[in-house]
Amino acid sequence: MLLPQLRGGVRALSTTTRRQLSFFGDTPPPQSRVLNQVPALENFAAFESDPILQSCVSFYGADFGTEQISYVGKLAGSQHVAELARDANENIPVFHSHDRFGNRIDFVKYHPAYHEIMKLGIEAEIPSYSWRNADKRGSAVARSALGYLMYQAESGTQCPQTMTYACVPALKHMTDEQRSVCDFLTKAITPEYDPRNVPATEKNGITIGMSMTEKQGGSDVRANITTAKPVDANKTGPGSAYFLNGHKWFTSAPMCDAFLTLAQTENGLSCFIVPRWVPSTGERNEGLRFQRLKSKVGDRSNASSEVEYHNAYAELLGPEGRGIAIILEMVQNTRLDCLVGTAGLMKRALFEAVNHTSHRSAFGSVLLDTPLMRAVVADLTIESEAATALAFRIASTFDAQASEYDKALGRIATAIAKYHICKRAPQFVYEAMESLGGNGYVDEGPMGRLYRQAPLNAIWEGSGNVICLDVLRCFHREPDAVEALMHELSSLGHVEEYGRKFNKLKAEIENIGQNQGRLRNIVGTAALLLQAVALSRTSTEAVVDAFLKTRLSGSPTRLEYGALEPGCDVDAIITRSNTIVKPEAASTTHAWNPLQQSTRRLHTSAHRCHASATTTTTTTASSPTHPRNLPFSTADEVMERRAAGDWDCPTCGRLNFVYATKCLCGHARASEEHTRDGDWQCGFCGDKVFSYKRFCRCGEPNPDLL
Repeated sequence: MLLPQLRGGVRALSTTTRRQLSFFGDTPPPQSRVLNQVPALENFAAFESDPILQSCVSFYGADFGTEQISYVGKLAGSQHVAELARDANENIPVFHSHDRFGNRIDFVKYHPAYHEIMKLGIEAEIPSYSWRNADKRGSAVARSALGYLMYQAESGTQCPQTMTYACVPALKHMTDEQRSVCDFLTKAITPEYDPRNVPATEKNGITIGMSMTEKQGGSDVRANITTAKPVDANKTGPGSAYFLNGHKWFTSAPMCDAFLTLAQTENGLSCFIVPRWVPSTGERNEGLRFQRLKSKVGDRSNASSEVEYHNAYAELLGPEGRGIAIILEMVQNTRLDCLVGTAGLMKRALFEAVNHTSHRSAFGSVLLDTPLMRAVVADLTIESEAATALAFRIASTFDAQASEYDKALGRIATAIAKYHICKRAPQFVYEAMESLGGNGYVDEGPMGRLYRQAPLNAIWEGSGNVICLDVLRCFHREPDAVEALMHELSSLGHVEEYGRKFNKLKAEIENIGQNQGRLRNIVGTAALLLQAVALSRTSTEAVVDAFLKTRLSGSPTRLEYGALEPGCDVDAIITRSNTIVKPEAASTTHAWNPLQQSTRRLHTSAHRCHASATTTTTTTASSPTHPRNLPFSTADEVMERRAAGDWDCPTCGRLNFVYATKCLCGHARASEEHTRDGDWQCGFCGDKVFSYKRFCRCGEPNPDLL
């Protein structure tokens, strides 16, 4: 007998009837009911949920990219991309050396989910944004924000996108003749993904890989034994064709359209581009032979191969013997993405921990309401914000519009930040995993994938000791970089806890060459101080105060989370991470679409400065309202004023102000980028009483204030 079709379904039946029908499965028995389980963290706006990222984007002048950044954040937080990420990592790439007829094909097959994520990322300009917007201040920060967000969703696909981005400086060494045959440079920065196994000449957009390390050398590429001989002995030099013979031990993303590699010529180690298809003939580069794929701990969606060169066709980039010099800038770019991606990974782990602990109950309380869990989440928040703040300070030094000071700082601080942030990630992700209990250790969720990924960036592009030796080299050979670093670190020297650590670091640096065994301590301490400075510009007083109390006392290798010092404002800190925003609640102005790039809204002069928004201020250095004594509220104030439309320059429409200071005795001094920089003591009268006013970086003063 069929059951009657009732408007209300089973719930419309009486309680007695429902019990009688329970054997049909309409009402689950008590033991099958799901209670106190946490909803998946999906369909949220990752950018709007990340206050420190928003602050960094604004502070470093990348506001013009907010729509695009928000779009990528919503992609990264979507259920659709989460499912793609699971599929791409559960269905790992498969290598096919030959076809069914015995012909060598050297082909790696990926799951369609991998290709879809690649398409989303490349069309969102993750590999190309800063190159395509090099004329805009903040373009490097905006591009880093795109990668930071997408790395949270799926990290394996970021490897070929990072390499494509990083290879651009090397591709600029291509000759006009090379580019006339196949313009790898233009194609590398074209936001179009084409996964077809065809020559690059038939594509609009391509990806570029790197193939550097060998079995016997690893990070020591000077030990490479792969050789290069010119195809025509009478034609050598930049742009000429060579045959390579040798091997490479790690070649990730083997379906890239071409690879940058190093090989020995008669004049020393040189840089070559090795296309998978010979541009001039359209034939497969048969001398490029993949041997197998690595079975890696993590990063499973991304294939990493071993390769041999058997008279592989290659073209020389730059002069012979200049290979190391050409790849150095590439290494800097990939190190930037290592630390930015790791900061994003840590943020996603924190999101997962907050999502779980704010929904899960135990022993009569929501986990996030218990003192112990609040201490852990607050400590993780401090660590995450410190990583993000420093990552984007480093990213700002990569701007094409960056000052010489910033560029010098970036040459040494990139390695320092990469060392520290990437080393902190595994313990951080473990602690976040522990917050989820047993559910965190189950691979059906994302925590296992995050945990396996966490160690990678500390190894890639120079493991810890290699990075420390690079920093030592900078101390010996780049005095301008060292000077910039010390100037950057001196900006918080007046803070007691910070000042003690800084003075100790200076003493160690003076003898840095005499005790290399202390290099890790020196680099780790420098990273902590850089994080404190970066936080003071972009985070809140509660976070910075807690960072100073918990990170600057004791060893820079402190690993325990949740052991906060008394006086830390746990409630204020947690509000920084317990801010998950749904897409529908995000600003409707963040509506960038890669299919409608021509209608992208740039930041214009629609906003205007308001006289009521600020006043000329006269303070003393000892006053609690002195800018030096308010280093932590600046970012919040800027964000609030920006939301109201205040402080935007009426000429260029951007919030890029600087301060000009003037002592009350009438003696003026040069503009300062930040109110906390400099000593603030008048060079004329020696007093510390001054007034300050705001100017836009474009040179336009606020007429209401001057």
